[in-house]
Amino acid sequence: MADAGVLNVERLVLGPISTNCYIVWREGHEDAVVIDPGAFSPRIQNILKQHGLECRAIINTHGHPDHIGGNGALRDATGAPVYVGALDADMLAEPDDVFHVLARSGGQGFSLVADHTLEGGNVLRVGEMEFEVLATPGHTPGGISLLLPDDLTLFTGDTLFACGVGRTDFAGGDEEALWRSIFEVIFSLDERIRVYPGHGPDTTIAAEKAWHGRSRIR
Repeated sequence: MADAGVLNVERLVLGPISTNCYIVWREGHEDAVVIDPGAFSPRIQNILKQHGLECRAIINTHGHPDHIGGNGALRDATGAPVYVGALDADMLAEPDDVFHVLARSGGQGFSLVADHTLEGGNVLRVGEMEFEVLATPGHTPGGISLLLPDDLTLFTGDTLFACGVGRTDFAGGDEEALWRSIFEVIFSLDERIRVYPGHGPDTTIAAEKAWHGRSRIR
């Protein structure tokens, strides 16, 4: 993959809960992935058009409404299939009503059935990009992180933030599972990896290991 082109990551902050949406592509290639379109925004299509890109996949790191609000409209506009962790698939079809009210931001076709589901260990190839799917439950039962190992790049959704972790007090949250996902899965990766979370600034695994200190999982 060394000659496949430089990886580009464009971050957009969308919706009333300031969710990070990422557009990911390789320089010199038209295939793009949109991760967590929390709301449908013309800015997504403007970036795709500006760089001559075609959205080939829409991937949700988990099923909370502030990360899926733009799924339907973006799928309608681009024809790209929607992917989500298998255990969160029902959250796309039947979004939580209370969280829905908080997160909805004008997206069309908010509720939908995912085109494909993902599980830990899957590899999703989109053009010249190969995303390794890591099962990182805890914030939600089917939360996933997306790793591009050759690019030292990881998208963690709401599992791990810069100097913070995801909440576990929503339906389906599991604090013990969250800490296992962080310490046993994410912190086992190369410390040089840059982490792109679901909210807030990017960080690195090295920085987060230093911040969190010793493992809380015995």
